[in-house]
Amino acid sequence: MGLQHARVLDTHSMPWESGLDYLATLAPAFRDNLGPVDQVAANFGKYRQKNLYLDRDSTRRLDLVQLEPGYSDLTHCCHDSVEEGFLLGGEVVLDGEGTLHEADYFWRPPGWIHHAKTLPGVELLLGFEGRSNESGPVSRYVCPSDSAGRNHLMPDRQEASLGTRGRVCKVSSPSLVWQPGTAYARGEGRLDGFDVAHLSVRVLSRNPTTGQQTVLWRLAPGYQQSAAGAHAVWCQMFVLDGGVQWGGEEMGRGVFVHRPAGTVEAAMASHQGALIYAKVDGWLDFTPA
Repeated sequence: MGLQHARVLDTHSMPWESGLDYLATLAPAFRDNLGPVDQVAANFGKYRQKNLYLDRDSTRRLDLVQLEPGYSDLTHCCHDSVEEGFLLGGEVVLDGEGTLHEADYFWRPPGWIHHAKTLPGVELLLGFEGRSNESGPVSRYVCPSDSAGRNHLMPDRQEASLGTRGRVCKVSSPSLVWQPGTAYARGEGRLDGFDVAHLSVRVLSRNPTTGQQTVLWRLAPGYQQSAAGAHAVWCQMFVLDGGVQWGGEEMGRGVFVHRPAGTVEAAMASHQGALIYAKVDGWLDFTPA
């Protein structure tokens, strides 16, 4: 038995969507504030994406994005929403924050002014939190070019503007220590059935109040959950390397899984090992079926 309730996408088989088609899925508060109207079409001709997750009510989304060499935002900007990204390859310069390369990560709370450009091109997982995680709807404000690194929404409230996870301008994930699964599990709720002996974790960002977090999971060869079961919250996984199995179903590099809360699925295994980018929407309690 493979996954019965989860959404599974093999991104290799998905067509790339043009930037202009992508804009049609965004709220007017974002789409109508991109900069000079006569330049938008040419600019977003260098933008491609594959949508992995979209909640239209909250405007929360996750996309696989490619920016072609020479792409540059038309203006500096900020958002009501948290923006989050993990680089799969290439390089992007975020004015006011830094230069990011493969395996780098950022989490930007609402209001922080930035500008993105890439000379060689870049591929990344890019998310907006929408109405969640102390975040507002996906929107865009045009900001002065000399204001990068400042907060437009809360200019006089430095501590509040950082949010619960903080302003993570750049995390080089290879520099983070792998936490053994047994140590990680002590602070993350009940992980009954997880094979913590074959699990290690790098935490990229985390809300200590709600348990919401973005992490890298490394499954050692031979990883095997002990039983089918359900998570208390939804979990999203993007396989960066290796592969995982649910029942007889194999899911390799580039596969995305959105696993809803409370639905029972088969035990997860990884015969060869795997590296997974994961987003967890709260305390990751796991209850065996």
